[in-house]
Amino acid sequence: MTDYRDNRPGAGVVAEAIQSYAQRAIAVQSEFSEKLIRANQHWFEQMQIESNEAWEVFRKFNSTASVAEKITTLQDWMKGITTRSAQDATYAIETARSLGKLNLFAQRTGDAAETIQKAA
Repeated sequence: MTDYRDNRPGAGVVAEAIQSYAQRAIAVQSEFSEKLIRANQHWFEQMQIESNEAWEVFRKFNSTASVAEKITTLQDWMKGITTRSAQDATYAIETARSLGKLNLFAQRTGDAAETIQKAA
């Protein structure tokens, strides 16, 4: 039977470096996916909150005859929108930073690349 294994010097080191790189890539991909899932859940919750708020404003606005109460209802709603918008912007920035910190080409990968070059 023919032996197809690579018996060149350094072949094992290269294989280990490639395996290390693949493991790192899988770990980064998993972390990235988890963060995206959490972000999607957050935004779905925010859509539900906004929808509920809109229905509540609609109900309050149409259940009162007083112009002053309608204005107060709209002012309160606008304050809530402003607060939630600021929180949403902060969340979006933090999520973008968090996702941006995931680096597939971290130092470990650089070490693996150097190992491959030395072995070749």
